Amino acid sequence: MEGLRARNGGTLGLAALCAVLALGLGLRLTYAWDGWAPVADARAYAALAANLEEHDEYTARSPQMPRDTQEPTNYSPGLPLLTAGVYEIRGQPDERLARIVLALVASLSVAFSFLIGRRLAGVGAGLIGATAVAIYPAFLQYGGMLMTEPLAAALLSGSILSILWAWDRASPWAWALPALALGATTMVRPEYLVVGFLVSMTMLALRIRAGAGPALARSAILLAGIAVVVAPWTVRNYVVLDRFVPVSTGGGQVLFAGTYLPSGGDPEKVGAEVLARHPELRPEVENQAGADGQPPLESILAALAAQEHPGVPSDVALTRMGEHQLWRNARDSPIEFTGFIATKVVRVWATGPRSVMKQPLWRVFHLLIVIPALAGLVLLALRRRREAALIGVVALAVTAISALTVASPRRVLVLIPLVAALGGCGIVELTRIAMRRKCIDPASTAD
Repeated sequence: MEGLRARNGGTLGLAALCAVLALGLGLRLTYAWDGWAPVADARAYAALAANLEEHDEYTARSPQMPRDTQEPTNYSPGLPLLTAGVYEIRGQPDERLARIVLALVASLSVAFSFLIGRRLAGVGAGLIGATAVAIYPAFLQYGGMLMTEPLAAALLSGSILSILWAWDRASPWAWALPALALGATTMVRPEYLVVGFLVSMTMLALRIRAGAGPALARSAILLAGIAVVVAPWTVRNYVVLDRFVPVSTGGGQVLFAGTYLPSGGDPEKVGAEVLARHPELRPEVENQAGADGQPPLESILAALAAQEHPGVPSDVALTRMGEHQLWRNARDSPIEFTGFIATKVVRVWATGPRSVMKQPLWRVFHLLIVIPALAGLVLLALRRRREAALIGVVALAVTAISALTVASPRRVLVLIPLVAALGGCGIVELTRIAMRRKCIDPASTAD
């Protein structure tokens, strides 16, 4: 107990940590128990999990799968598989129980943010980061439905923390834990297949001066661990889809929508803009219109893909169209495209997802996490701290993916435990700098 108090700021610091952890867990369990009005993706994840448990199939079965959802293969399998496992243990679908289990896992992100912040700049930084994660509204609302972001945030922050833990150990096998954690993150959010590869290359670059052999071994273990987790599902996809799909389809849709210049970088405008330029598609999709009178984007883009590339799978066709669109934008409209990309980057970082994060109070709260986090990252980089390279690569990779595909703040939400830890670091370090300057300022010590 003495060691625990010493590592966490004494009795007062340990009490504050326990209070923050209890707050984070309590809020998540409350939202999980009560539930929250689910978005289309949440309804789809619930239906996929129920189908897995009841029929052992990763497929849509009416009426469980809502009409306004995408193809089942567009959804990453991690959350449905975990939820189906909960259902299997329960003996029947029980969404409330699944939400409670996910809340327990998601609450770990509060502890992980504290531990990362404590490593970066001490207990104060950890407490700031953990508090921000504990009360971040978008996490709580998504925790009231079956959504990937709270789970992915816990897995990603746990992956980064386990990498920091492995750094302090001589055995290369210490890297097996972060490797498996990154693999699990990839099963929940497919873009982390790219992020995991970049993390592996970053670890190689950071460690190679200490010896090429050990550095290569650690990097190889990271990649192998990700492959071990992902490969069974990739094989399943090859058998079912008759083509190579590492985790999920849907990449073509997000690439096309994310490079569609007329949308101005707002993914919610893509569907209307496509229909305005292709009115011949409206009769094919108008019967799928929702309560707002707008057909789902997935149906609009599927109709466009079928028109442009008949007989080609929709995702493959949209990937071709998106790649062509990307290069055409860069070649023919470089200035407009640069502004388009900048708008998307600002979009994903300036505010959190969900309408609650657009309220003035929570918008300021979000910026008070992000802006100090940038300062913390810069200060760590100036001191050549390797943590800056690791977290910076993850943040830059997610930013680049958002810039080239759909610019959804949900991608950044997964990073919030890391960003909050960096924000705590920035606040603590800037405060220390200000205090040191005040102490050495002759005017402040003059009689």
